[in-house]
Amino acid sequence: MSDATEHDAPTGRSAEQMLSYWITLVDSLLTNRVNESLAEHGLTRAQWQLMNALTERPQTAEELGGSLAPTATVSEDGPRTLDEHLDELVESGWLVAEGELYTLTRTGRVSGERVAAVVEELRTEITEGMSEDEYRVVVGSLQTIAGNLGWQRS
Repeated sequence: MSDATEHDAPTGRSAEQMLSYWITLVDSLLTNRVNESLAEHGLTRAQWQLMNALTERPQTAEELGGSLAPTATVSEDGPRTLDEHLDELVESGWLVAEGELYTLTRTGRVSGERVAAVVEELRTEITEGMSEDEYRVVVGSLQTIAGNLGWQRS
């Protein structure tokens, strides 16, 4: 184990044995980095997820709500509703509401493509040094743990 790993681990236990420590640390670091990157483009994580979902097809607010990660509507200012996120995207000219359906505008598509490139660069940076097989193992292991804790695929 490296000195940095030993130093960063809470005292009294080996960091290798503390799954919750590493999951919490990585989640915090990842969330902060993604939120900072998206904020530079005027988006929240939830708004980015909504725009991604709309690249496939127009959707209702109910359908879009199902595409959000469980904590996506939580912001530094506290929880925000799906409707607030959608309203901001409409006001920004990135979405249009037609009846019950939300659709990306041309501006939203172009902006979304630009942000997608930034997010892809961030993903590459975050997973640097990991092979595709290692990445799949990590994700698969986390899915197994989530399932053991009661998570069910929707």
